[in-house]
Amino acid sequence: MKKVFLFFCALALRLAVAPVYHHSDPDNYYYWGKYLWKTKDFLGFLGKSIPNAMPATYPPVFYYLLFVWRGLYEFLEKILWWLNLKVAFFPSNFIFWFQSYGAGIAFNKLIAIVADLFCGYLILKIVKEIGGSRKFGLVAAIAFLFLPASWYISAYWGQIESLYSLFVLLSFFLVFKDRFLWGTMTLGLSALIKPTGLFVLPVFLVYVLKKKKFIDLILGGVFLVLIAYLLYFPFQPINTLPWAVSFYFGSFKGELNYLVSNAFNFWTLLFGFDQRPDNFLFLGVPLFSYGFLIFLSIAGGICFGLWKKQSKEKLFFAAFLCAFAAFLFLPRMHERYFFTAYIFLAILSGINKKYFYIFIIMSIFHFFNLYHFWWHPKIPWLIGLLSNMTVIRGIIGISLGIFLYTLINFLKNEPFDNHR
Repeated sequence: MKKVFLFFCALALRLAVAPVYHHSDPDNYYYWGKYLWKTKDFLGFLGKSIPNAMPATYPPVFYYLLFVWRGLYEFLEKILWWLNLKVAFFPSNFIFWFQSYGAGIAFNKLIAIVADLFCGYLILKIVKEIGGSRKFGLVAAIAFLFLPASWYISAYWGQIESLYSLFVLLSFFLVFKDRFLWGTMTLGLSALIKPTGLFVLPVFLVYVLKKKKFIDLILGGVFLVLIAYLLYFPFQPINTLPWAVSFYFGSFKGELNYLVSNAFNFWTLLFGFDQRPDNFLFLGVPLFSYGFLIFLSIAGGICFGLWKKQSKEKLFFAAFLCAFAAFLFLPRMHERYFFTAYIFLAILSGINKKYFYIFIIMSIFHFFNLYHFWWHPKIPWLIGLLSNMTVIRGIIGISLGIFLYTLINFLKNEPFDNHR
C-alpha cells in the first residue's frame, strides 16, 4: 500500500503541474495531433508544414500515438458534454476548460506522465532483480519520481523523454531476463519514437553478442525492418524504406547545426553558448569529428570492459556511462538528452549508496540545465546563478569529474559491494 500511495502522490504532483505552463514543443504536439485526427490523412505528413506548428520530423510511432490520443480527447469531450446536459449538478465550467487550448496541451502531457510512472516501476523492479533490496529499490524509484528533473520535463515542460526512455529501459530489462528477441524489438521501437535512446545501442549489442544470441538479434532486426515499413507506409507509400531511411537520418541531425544546443557538456565548457557550427575547423578537422572520435573511443572502452566481464549490474552501469558520454561529448546535444543516462543512474542509485549521492547531484544539475535559457517559472536568484558562465563551467567540471570517476570504477571492474 505504501508503494501505491507514493506512486499516486507522484501522479497527483504531475497532474497539478501539467495545466500550469508548457514549453513551445507541446504546441507542436497539439497541432500535429489535431491535424491528423481531423484529416485522417498521414500521406505526406512527415516533413510537411502544419498550420501553427513546425514541420513534423519525429519518427512515426509518436504521430500514431498523438492521433489516437487526440481521438481519445475528443471522445472524452463528447462524454463530458453528455454529462453536462444530463446531470444537473455537473460543473459546466469544467467542460469549457476541457475544450480550451490549455487543457488540450495538458491532456497531451499525460503521455509522458504515465511513462514517468512506468519508468519508476521499472527502476524498482530492476533494482530488485539485480540484487538490491525492495526497500532501496523503492527509494530509488521515488527519488526519480519526485526530484524536479523528471516531473519538470514531463508535466511542466511537456516533453516526451520518459516515453522513449521507458522503451529503452524495458529493452534492457528484457535482455537480462534472457528475452533477447523482445528486447531487440523494444529497443527498436524506442528509436521509432525518438532516436535519442540509440546512445546505448553499442552496449546493448555487445551484451547480446556476448550471449551468442545471433539469431534473436537477426530476427529482431528483420522484424523491425518490417515494422518500420508498415509504420512509414501510410506516410510515404512509394519507395517507402529508402525514403524512410533518408528521412530518419536527416531528421536525426536535428534542426540546428550548432556544436552546442544548451547542453551543459564538454563543448560548452570550451566555447560557452556561442552559435558555433559543428563543422568549425580546428587543425583542419571539423569539431563534430572530434566529438564523435571521443565518444566512440570511450564507448569502445566501455564495451570492451563489458565484453570481458558481464553481469546484470555491469550492463546497466555500461548503459549509463555510454549515454552519459554521448551527452558530454557528441555535438548538437540538447539539455534534455541527459535523460537516458539519468534513468540508468537511478537504477545504480538503488544498489549502491555512493551512486545514490551521485544521482542526487546529477539530478540537480540536470534540472539546472533544463531550466537554463527557458527560465520558467521565474526564480530570480536561480536565473542570476545560471546566467553566470563561471557557475555553469563549474557544474560541467563536476559532471566531467563524476563521469571520469564512474568510468574508472567501471573499467576497474569495481563490484557493487556496498549494497545499501
